[in-house]
Amino acid sequence: MAEIQLKPLEPSDREQFIRDNQEAFRYGALEEFGQRDDHFEEEGEIISRKTIEQSIDGGRAYRILQDGKPVGGTVIRTEYDQGDLELLFVSPAVHSKGIGLAAWCALEAMHPEVTVWETVTPYFEKRNIHFYVNRCGFHIVEYFNEHHCDPQDTDGELFEMFRFEKILPGTPESLQAQTARISHYENLMRQAETLNADDPAQGDALRALSGYYGSDAWKRDLAADEAGLLPPELLRGVLSEDGLYDLLEQHDML
Repeated sequence: MAEIQLKPLEPSDREQFIRDNQEAFRYGALEEFGQRDDHFEEEGEIISRKTIEQSIDGGRAYRILQDGKPVGGTVIRTEYDQGDLELLFVSPAVHSKGIGLAAWCALEAMHPEVTVWETVTPYFEKRNIHFYVNRCGFHIVEYFNEHHCDPQDTDGELFEMFRFEKILPGTPESLQAQTARISHYENLMRQAETLNADDPAQGDALRALSGYYGSDAWKRDLAADEAGLLPPELLRGVLSEDGLYDLLEQHDML
């Protein structure tokens, strides 16, 4: 496997990072479609500056270095035991040298608490699809298009995109992350139960609880509880149908 390093993105390198990202995505689109530009987000670019900047600002960005020279980049977001691979690109000049796989393995090693990784890529990016499925062990779990939209995609940026997921075995670190998440929502539930209906904080807590209830994260936490993996002293009423369901139903949040 290629020898690489991941270096946190410096503000002074941000502009070059954006240009290199756009070059890598543009290369894939031109390889597939030639000079046709109807798949591009903005003139001449398959991925817009806005999309890249939002990813950088909302996550953690790294330069991929080989022998001290930048050969790609990545942006990730993690929360408890979940991770989103926002961006991963390698310079076209060094494709097929194992750099992307080495970078992905380094990201996994950096976050042993993450057992569920997600990412998306355009339907036409055959190289990326091969990479995520055959090299990194992801599975295609969803296809976003005009008939099946991501409910959180208000700008239509995920049209014609595959969503990938990779599930890893549990680790002591992931169990700690699950425990922290359960405690967080347990506290929100107790807060929602004690606050007055005219307190905005109650509404915020209920909306967060509504999003958590029935989510994949809630299902994983419930499965861990049923398997006897959680600390016995952990308060976990938020995993109880009688507790959380009844609270949300009482406030018309189901």
